[in-house]
Amino acid sequence: MTEQQILKKIDKWNEDDHIQAIIDFIENLPHEDKTTAVLSELGRAYNNLYWLDSSEGNEKYLRRAVEIFKYLEAEIGDTEVWNYRIGYSYFYLNDIENAKKHLERAASLSGAQELLHYVTIAQEKGITLLDAVEGGKGGVEYILEDFVKTIRKYAPQMEQRLGKPATEEKIEAFERRLGFTLPEDFKQLHRTFDGQREKKPFFGSEQRFVGLDEIEECQQKISDFLKDTFGENWQKLQIPEQNFEEEGYIKNQLFNYKWVPFMIHEVGGEIDSYLCFDLDNDPQEGIYGQLIGVTPSKELEEYDISFVFSGLFQWLTKTIEGIETGRLAYSEEKDSMEFLSKNGQPAYYEEEEREALEDYIEENFGKFDEVFHEIVSPDIHCDIYIVKPTKERNYYTLVTGGMGAYAMNVPEGFGGSPFAEMVINLPAHWDIKSNEEKDYWPIRWLKILARLPIEQDTFLAWGHTIPTGDPLEGTDFTCMLLITADDKDGENAIAQLPTGKEVHFYSIVPLYEQEMLYKLENDSSALLERFSERDIPYPPVVDVNRPNVCADFSPTQNTGLLDNIAWAFTQEHYPGLMIFWESVKAYNADIENDIEDFNPFGTIFRSPKVKIMYRAWIKSRKELHDFEILANENLFEEAPDERGLYDALIVAELYSGDGTAFGALELLWLIHNTLANKDLGDHIFFEGFDIEGYEEDGTPVIFINCGS
Repeated sequence: MTEQQILKKIDKWNEDDHIQAIIDFIENLPHEDKTTAVLSELGRAYNNLYWLDSSEGNEKYLRRAVEIFKYLEAEIGDTEVWNYRIGYSYFYLNDIENAKKHLERAASLSGAQELLHYVTIAQEKGITLLDAVEGGKGGVEYILEDFVKTIRKYAPQMEQRLGKPATEEKIEAFERRLGFTLPEDFKQLHRTFDGQREKKPFFGSEQRFVGLDEIEECQQKISDFLKDTFGENWQKLQIPEQNFEEEGYIKNQLFNYKWVPFMIHEVGGEIDSYLCFDLDNDPQEGIYGQLIGVTPSKELEEYDISFVFSGLFQWLTKTIEGIETGRLAYSEEKDSMEFLSKNGQPAYYEEEEREALEDYIEENFGKFDEVFHEIVSPDIHCDIYIVKPTKERNYYTLVTGGMGAYAMNVPEGFGGSPFAEMVINLPAHWDIKSNEEKDYWPIRWLKILARLPIEQDTFLAWGHTIPTGDPLEGTDFTCMLLITADDKDGENAIAQLPTGKEVHFYSIVPLYEQEMLYKLENDSSALLERFSERDIPYPPVVDVNRPNVCADFSPTQNTGLLDNIAWAFTQEHYPGLMIFWESVKAYNADIENDIEDFNPFGTIFRSPKVKIMYRAWIKSRKELHDFEILANENLFEEAPDERGLYDALIVAELYSGDGTAFGALELLWLIHNTLANKDLGDHIFFEGFDIEGYEEDGTPVIFINCGS
């Protein structure tokens, strides 16, 4: 076996947590196969074996890892990966001095940064490294201290706004009044700081911490609002099923006294929004200790209860990271912590900016009577303005309000603006208040696109296409195209804000897969020309039944598109193309295989059907899919091997999603899912395919090469 084949096999075992198999395999390799890279993986495996069972008796695995890494020091001792791996071993052996020495030499790696953080805690407190990892009381004692230190360092003006620590007596009295036991992380939060000294915003212009003295008052406000709105029996009401997205994760009810607020979002309406600890320990409905957002409403269809973070630790981690990276910083003008763009400018609209934006929306898209407000904003605050149908514009127009406050990372020489908002037009019959996915996807995708430039450090502009993965619910659309939205005069919609920002509005146009392929092979202008030729109405209004303007398109095929793609077949079934794509990218990144030039949507076969042939071990015909047959129909008349398995040559017919052509990624995805229920032995690595020929109707017949 070559070194690359050995490393691929190891990678597959790592993926399945078969750590002992890695160790047994490498330890028994011939000496000449134990290369530096392979032995480095052996040391890593011993580290991971300890991680699977970190009992004191298993520290021998860490010591063995150190031996291996020391053996490799002369060759790779100056690399970050080597220093991180041996530093990891020393860390869990509680050798602070050696752990710190090596981890500091790998400081650019995120894993090393995390361990160094615990080294600092251990040294400051005089505790062991493992105690530092435990996090102190409630698992959050040390990270709460970090939060306060971070505020002190980056925003000292805000530290004095934090409330004084609550005494144990105060916490116990509060617990008695509530009538149930509070978790240790909640108690430790209030031991560190109990709400705020004054009711001023801490985050943005509206969010602040709530102290023990105010929590019951907040709960009473919610209860009074619900009683006044829905009557004495409000506790029996639920959010309509089609409007409730958190089924199984949060109990469907309007309020629960075991939802304990720790932040309030004062929106200025009849009732505020709250970020709460979910302390209802009913295992059937809800996850104990998670943080949820609660926004009451007089309309059950608009009542919002949503998951925000899995716990206080995760919220603190995200917040500290935001402050340390400069994305969350103190604003003198707002006198609070503000989420910032990369250029250091606030990523929230100033009051005069939002007023100007809203005026522009009303003047150019129509008067909005309703706004879908965000409860808790992890970064930008993105509302959605709803412009209802009129005689002149007989369709809904949904416009984001908040994305444009963030300066996107536009490339040098880009002629447009780094500020943008999204628009989508929906037919007048659309159920705008439904949370069923067939109705809700336009809102979901407005939110996704609004945050995509932040999450991927990129930009969106005219002509960009964003694949949706699976078809949008109730449609055959698999992609979004962005085009310039028009103002009331038919010109490009651009809002000039009083602060000098120029916000461009882009309309979202859902596309069929063939339309996306046509655009990729040609360009956006060519695709829009086809829209014009087919008299597709403009401005674009979503029509789930509109004709496919590229139904006759046959993309140019390139059968070599998968030649440089590495992949290992597993028994995991991938339900969606984009989920599979993320795994393919991660796999190739892990083995340092550069696929930057790979076009996943390029056409590999211009045919609606492909026949694949491959070898696998099977016990019976039951393991064959409906679309598979055996090349040898008499296979089961032969004797099986000692495991009772038959070496089968299997033929499968695969069909493309659009009925015209296969994209490269689509083909690999379908091949993977076809093989996922089969035993491939140790031949699990994709090594391309051979074209065996073409059938009379043009169907390609290919043989899948699997290596070990």
